Amino acid sequence: MINLKTNIPSDFFNEEERSGFVISRQMKEIWAVELDLLAEFQRVCKANSINYIASGGTMLGAARHGGFIPWDDDIDIMMSRTDYSKLLSLSKEFKLPYFLQTYQNDKGFFRCFARLRNSLTTAIQNTEKDCHFRYNQGIFIDIFPMDNLIDDEQLLKKQSKKALHLLKKALFYSSFQSRYYEDKNIMKKVIRHRFSRVLPLRGQDLRYLELFDKECQKYNSAETEKVSLLSFQFNNRGHDILRKDLSRTVDMDFEFLKIPVPSDYDRLLTHKYGDWKTPSKMPSYHGEIFFDTDKSFTHYI
Repeated sequence: MINLKTNIPSDFFNEEERSGFVISRQMKEIWAVELDLLAEFQRVCKANSINYIASGGTMLGAARHGGFIPWDDDIDIMMSRTDYSKLLSLSKEFKLPYFLQTYQNDKGFFRCFARLRNSLTTAIQNTEKDCHFRYNQGIFIDIFPMDNLIDDEQLLKKQSKKALHLLKKALFYSSFQSRYYEDKNIMKKVIRHRFSRVLPLRGQDLRYLELFDKECQKYNSAETEKVSLLSFQFNNRGHDILRKDLSRTVDMDFEFLKIPVPSDYDRLLTHKYGDWKTPSKMPSYHGEIFFDTDKSFTHYI
């Protein structure tokens, strides 16, 4: 494993069993890289008064296991759009091997949230292993912005329809860019290539992605009861939280670090997972990932 900035306790790497699931040393090494990323993220946030909370499986892991869910392989963070924008403006504070990645600063990264990466490692989705995409694919933690969820149901439906239309257009234009998709069907590949040379497609993918991102922020100046991860999964109401949940927090153990979670985490976890106290293995939204804690993703692309 590469050398890390964070001092990792020596016994952390020991194989162990949690909830009937065996955690190997290899998984512990992946976790160690992610915890180092979390520590670096926390350093920058603390120095610049940026607030954040654990999200999704990371909140669940902190509440139920005092760390990672035994079969989880990532860390999720969420914060207000204001704090998120402030964090992005401080991207240069993350020095190599750390890299704060967005669709604005890394072509091919086609997501409206950020990832903090370790550029000396590898985390490539198995479905993309043979595509040789050029964007940074080091081990990461996810950082999500929270946007206002308009209270008016009709306005929300209208906003959703427009936002998803813009995202669909962005994905359509991205399909003509080889940096996003490596088509195995030769005929389709030739057709896409010829269309991309004839039609004015350059930059349209990012243009529509930016419009989608902007639409998600449409009601951020309004007074709303809830916020949500609109730019991640617009219509997934499992991500909705009360605005006050962002500021009313408690620190919980997360392995050998601490992480803030909403003080009313029981309500949030019950809303999202139901009986969250009973372990139940669920697939990750990003699918299976090929990890290497010894080599940079550049070795594979």
